[in-house]
Amino acid sequence: MPDTTYEFLIKFFVNYLPFTPTSGQVDEFKSDLSLVSPYLMEASLVEVKNGTLGKNLALGKDWRPAIFQVYNRKVAEHAQLFPIFHSFETAFRSTLAVTLEDHYQIPAWWTIIYQRLREGKEARTITVINGKRIATDASHSIGEIIYAIDGDRFQRNLVSKCSNGFQFLECCELSHIARLIEDHWSLFAPKFVRGKNKLSLEHFKTKFRVVREARNDVYHHKSLAKMTDVVSHAEDLLDYLGFSLRFVFEKISDSVPQEPRFAFKIRAQHRTW
Repeated sequence: MPDTTYEFLIKFFVNYLPFTPTSGQVDEFKSDLSLVSPYLMEASLVEVKNGTLGKNLALGKDWRPAIFQVYNRKVAEHAQLFPIFHSFETAFRSTLAVTLEDHYQIPAWWTIIYQRLREGKEARTITVINGKRIATDASHSIGEIIYAIDGDRFQRNLVSKCSNGFQFLECCELSHIARLIEDHWSLFAPKFVRGKNKLSLEHFKTKFRVVREARNDVYHHKSLAKMTDVVSHAEDLLDYLGFSLRFVFEKISDSVPQEPRFAFKIRAQHRTW
């Protein structure tokens, strides 16, 4: 039975390469695919084929270094996005933690729902948290998030160790962060006002989803289309929170981090490009 690498190779050769590769080239591509992201490789190959770089290459020659030239650039672009995703995530997790604690006036505002679930009852039955009304849909969302963190039988036992919103929300996925904001939109809507313009809930959902999905793609080493749109949506949402993405990005870019130290020299048996 053909392996996954073979399936990717067939896709590359049939759909993208404008020539029939030699057996040696097939072996080269197959070895490469055992060490790199096939998704970034595919996107790089397509970009080479459709761009001016590919038109200047002789058929069957110099394609591998050309593909990796684009591949390396895409990896560098992913690296540039890390400060943006880091800023976006931490700002929204922290804003959510502070806002919900301030609203419910207790650090562990999810505890009553957690206890209700441990009793085998539905989260929707909670309609008040520390004297504050909560919609049943919001209670249900918090219950589902607790299950996502702990498992439906609480086997991971993480939620019980969280004593404040920062700890609880660090256990959440980014989609959970968006869901909690959406369920408490009456609390957050006043934050998303710029002059006479008010960001609607639907626009918030769209912008947040674009950034979240791009973040997931990059963290899973997939090629990212329309990077400019991602940065634009992240910058726009963070601006509402009083966070200048330009300022933070420039500060990070100007910093001189300690470079990683490598113990092994580049040797002949290493795959290089």
